[in-house]
Amino acid sequence: MEEYLKFAKSLAEESAQIALNYFSFEIESTWKGDNTPLTQADTEINDLVIKRINETYPEHSVYGEEGSAKKENSKYIWVCDPIDGTMAFSCGLPIFVFSIALVDQSNGLPVLGLVNDPIMKNMYWAYKGGGAYRNGKNISVLNNTDFKNTYFNIAASGRAVGFSNLPLIKTLSEKKCAVMKYPSFIYGGIQVANGKYIGAVFYAKPGHDAAALKIITEEAGGKVTDLNGSERRYDEDGLGCIVSNGILHKEILEIVQKGKV
Repeated sequence: MEEYLKFAKSLAEESAQIALNYFSFEIESTWKGDNTPLTQADTEINDLVIKRINETYPEHSVYGEEGSAKKENSKYIWVCDPIDGTMAFSCGLPIFVFSIALVDQSNGLPVLGLVNDPIMKNMYWAYKGGGAYRNGKNISVLNNTDFKNTYFNIAASGRAVGFSNLPLIKTLSEKKCAVMKYPSFIYGGIQVANGKYIGAVFYAKPGHDAAALKIITEEAGGKVTDLNGSERRYDEDGLGCIVSNGILHKEILEIVQKGKV
């Protein structure tokens, strides 16, 4: 895993340079079929990830938001979001990250994950059994047993996966929890592992938005499941995710379930 981690860090650093080279208020973007923006940086980073993995681990597959390279019978697949937060990035707003996870295809679970914020120069990582880190410093989730005076991150409305996020927003507000929403779920979601947020919920399907968070959060002492409280695969689409400090996971799940439509 140390070898894979070194490789992932190198990829993150190369990707950061590409993102920062393009990042400005004048950046150009197009629109994809799902009504989300796409920039040249997204494409170049995704292509770089595929190229580097093919060079270094030709037996591994790649599942990227902007392009994949699937191979038969590969043990591992690298799951990548080249720029999570393209909406913000395309507007010149500094709320975006690079995310990559190494997923075991026998069960669809990540064994290594890395999230890099090139603006704030914060790199988060973890691998199975090795703990979670930010820039080399060990991190852990909050040990709060209630929601009062904590932060929470929510992404997407939920309609695409059969949920409404309104009951969660309402209930958390009543419990004196401050709900925040970023144009990058990973940007806010990683703060659960970092001990800043009590939880986060992602109401959308893609695995690349949750894979790295899964391993980093759980190595930091937290818990991650799908919206029904079950395990899911991270090498394919699934039923969103609930990210928590573990202590409040069951309560968050119960509130999320009230939003089923």
